[in-house]
Amino acid sequence: MSVIFFACVVRVRDGLPLSASTDFYHTQDFLEWRRRLKSLALRLAQYPGRGSAEGCDFSIHFSSFGDVACMAICSCQCPAAMAFCFLETLWWEFTASYDTTCIGLASRPYAFLEFDSIIQKVKWHFNYVSSSQMECSLEKIQ
Repeated sequence: MSVIFFACVVRVRDGLPLSASTDFYHTQDFLEWRRRLKSLALRLAQYPGRGSAEGCDFSIHFSSFGDVACMAICSCQCPAAMAFCFLETLWWEFTASYDTTCIGLASRPYAFLEFDSIIQKVKWHFNYVSSSQMECSLEKIQ
C-alpha cells in the first residue's frame, strides 16, 4: 500500500525545486496539495527544520538541513516518524550525490531531475517494505 505519493528536493533560500518524483496522482485533491507544497517551498526559510501540514486525505511533511529541504505528500495513514525517516534518507542521498556549490549555482527548476531514480528507490522501500519490519523500526525511532 502506497503511503508516500510524491517527494521533492528544494533549495531552502528560494524554494527552487531541484528534483522531484515524476509519478504522481491527478486527483483534484492531490493537485491542491501539490499547490500547497509549492507555496510552502517558497517560504521554507521562515520555518523550523521540520514540520507537517495535515488534511483529511493527505499530509505534507518537510525537513530541511542547511541549504536543502526534502518535502513529501503522504497519505494521512503514513506515520509522521516514517515520513521524517523517508525525508532524512532522501536528504542524505541527495547531499552525497551533489555538493553545496552545485546546489547553490543551480539556476533552473529540476536541475537534478536525474535524482528521481533515487527518489523512486527510496520511496519504493518505504512504501513496500514488509509492514512488520517497518513497525519495528518505527517503534525504535519513536
